[in-house]
Amino acid sequence: MPEWVQSAECFTCREPLSAYLARLDYVSSSALRRFLRTGRSPAQSMMPDPTPRDASLGDALHALLLEPERFDESYLALDAGAPPPAGLDDQGTAARTWLSSDESLALKAMRRAVLTYARAPLGEWFARGEKELSIYWTDDHGGRWKGRPDCFTEDVILELKTASDVRPARFAKSRRRYGYDLQAALYIEGIARLTGRRPRFLYVAVESSRPHTVWLHEPTEAELENARNTLDDARKRFRAGLARGGGAELAATGPS
Repeated sequence: MPEWVQSAECFTCREPLSAYLARLDYVSSSALRRFLRTGRSPAQSMMPDPTPRDASLGDALHALLLEPERFDESYLALDAGAPPPAGLDDQGTAARTWLSSDESLALKAMRRAVLTYARAPLGEWFARGEKELSIYWTDDHGGRWKGRPDCFTEDVILELKTASDVRPARFAKSRRRYGYDLQAALYIEGIARLTGRRPRFLYVAVESSRPHTVWLHEPTEAELENARNTLDDARKRFRAGLARGGGAELAATGPS
């Protein structure tokens, strides 16, 4: 990947997810979605939801595919056929998230299905793309925003999603339910500011059960335009909520 010209208005940071979540002077799409979905105040919406102790299979797949070193440090496969990692004591074993043999096999099959997908060069994109890189930027109104795409190249953003059914109609329901396209709009904006190019956005959806079908979903230009409008409206409502409730410590929203 090229080295981009970075500034106080747009910069990247290679950091753990915990550090990214802890930065409350920039607003994420997750904070905006919590604000829209729950009716919480802007300040409350900035606080990330607690992470469940038992991570989901989707969380584990993200680590295995995007951050294999973190996967090795955080997960333990309970596979009778594989020896435990050398030097791992009882305390270290207990601190990891345990995966059953079936879960471990499913994760490997899901990763293989993604990387060998024949209709697009996913293996190449994931190999050379920037993975889990934090991006921070300031918009033209002084608003501060942040994003952490799963993977991106100069031309495409890849967002990995696990699902029980990846067919378009079913996945579209998940997109609407969880506000995925609002995240897409924000990520496209951030990477365009970073690279000077507006990338494509692709959801890489993989089924968590066999045969682990993979399906690429690319929002249409009309869907992205609708997402940008939703994003703009969410920002305005977020700023208005801050104005009503104080919250001057949150510089992330810019002027109202």
